[in-house]
Amino acid sequence: MKKTLLLTLSSLTVATFITACGQSVPHVNANTEEECISINRNLLKVEHFTQTVEKTSAFHLEEAAVALQVPKISVSNNKRQMLRDAAKRKAKLEAEHQKFGCEEIIK
Repeated sequence: MKKTLLLTLSSLTVATFITACGQSVPHVNANTEEECISINRNLLKVEHFTQTVEKTSAFHLEEAAVALQVPKISVSNNKRQMLRDAAKRKAKLEAEHQKFGCEEIIK
């Protein structure tokens, strides 16, 4: 009886380790397409912001930046700082774009 119980417990333990039953399965993001759409939308906003800042004079720069409302980019009358922040934001978004394996961006 003890041998049967010991054999059963040991075989269940081995079966558990072999099948990896108890380990969590990595979560696959099912909303990848939605993430790609969101990233593309944000990239287009940053691109539009960059073009607007480049064309706007320093005197009206802060007003234009507030009107566009692109998050995570500083709003000031310093054109160079705003363009630098926009470039950093664009690089982050492009890295996320590659991470999710999204299709090419159509502008």
